[in-house]
Amino acid sequence: MNKANVNQEKRFGDPIVLVLTMGFIVLFLGLSLWDIELTASAIASGFAWTAKYFGSFFQVLLILTFFIAIATAMSRYGQARIGSLDKPEITTFRWLSMILCTLLAGGGVFFAAGEPVYHFLVSPPASDADGGSAEAIAPALAQSFMHWGFLAWAVLGSLSAIVLSYAHYVKGKPLQPRTLLYPVLGERVLKGALGSIVDACCVIAVVAGTVGPIGFLATQVSFGLSELFGATDGFALQLTILLCLAAIYMTSALTGLHKGIQFLSRMNVFLALAIAAVIIVFGPTLFLADSYLQGMGRYLGSFFAMATMTTNTAPDWWMQWWTVFFFAWFIGYTPLMAVFVARICFVQVSGLCWFYSRLIGSYIESGKAGKQVVDKIKSPGKSDCKRSFEA
Repeated sequence: MNKANVNQEKRFGDPIVLVLTMGFIVLFLGLSLWDIELTASAIASGFAWTAKYFGSFFQVLLILTFFIAIATAMSRYGQARIGSLDKPEITTFRWLSMILCTLLAGGGVFFAAGEPVYHFLVSPPASDADGGSAEAIAPALAQSFMHWGFLAWAVLGSLSAIVLSYAHYVKGKPLQPRTLLYPVLGERVLKGALGSIVDACCVIAVVAGTVGPIGFLATQVSFGLSELFGATDGFALQLTILLCLAAIYMTSALTGLHKGIQFLSRMNVFLALAIAAVIIVFGPTLFLADSYLQGMGRYLGSFFAMATMTTNTAPDWWMQWWTVFFFAWFIGYTPLMAVFVARICFVQVSGLCWFYSRLIGSYIESGKAGKQVVDKIKSPGKSDCKRSFEA
């Protein structure tokens, strides 16, 4: 490869990845414009087939990832240093803010309230409580913890990131999704078409997974503006919101990790803390605390029962559109999230990294739902890190 080609690849990335990714997006948009119903039907059929034949595999994958991550954190490797710098490049608060905001994203904002409320009104298969009753609160929260708790965060932010960090900062391999397969396939996955196809599939998966959360946010914000200020909740308002979101995303990405992404993450965390403080001070604090503890207890007590639930113990449609949907969604994000987490990772011990992302992240996410359940129960009829692992 001559110097000009090398410089061009550094500037534009792998041309195969670019062509495959853009080609898929253009093809998808073209099919959608040509026949949206046909496209939607094809997506629904593909998802139904995937859920039927791979749903249980997704569940086993997340369960194994979670317990392997626990074993790693509790072993001597849990004390392995992720970095040789004496002083962290990013403060703990800023790092944790970026982890929370990027891994939760728009989907977390939407489902943090939407899922517990749905399960409160329509009891999940693991619950015998009547929907809309006081007894339905704990099972609703527990089911939400199941989907957004230990298993999701284990696959998104711990084990895969540790593997990629080791391969990149110790072995000197590229910080790309394909590197996750290096321990299995060796050098051949890092060079040539195979690695390019892997990277392209990962990018396409993230693009497909991001479309939903952006749409959720647009409809959610549009409805909120309509309720609060009387704005017309229609296509024009939703399109305006989408354009504003796109501008924010572009600005954040272009200004880089140490400016835009950090700033937006910190502002989000400050805003969330402020809202939480208002709810705690002026809301039904005792009710929230009791419900949260009961939901957590129900989650821990029924963890294996909910994690291993299949179509033999739950309706097909429920498993497809809840557990399997979420787990498939998270798996699609995993490779690129591992790249991001490895890029910003500075925590000195891998066990601490696991603790932050598992215990703190999952329950900050799920805890946002308490106020929504209260409302319903009142009216139930309504930089290069330049780091390596040091043992």
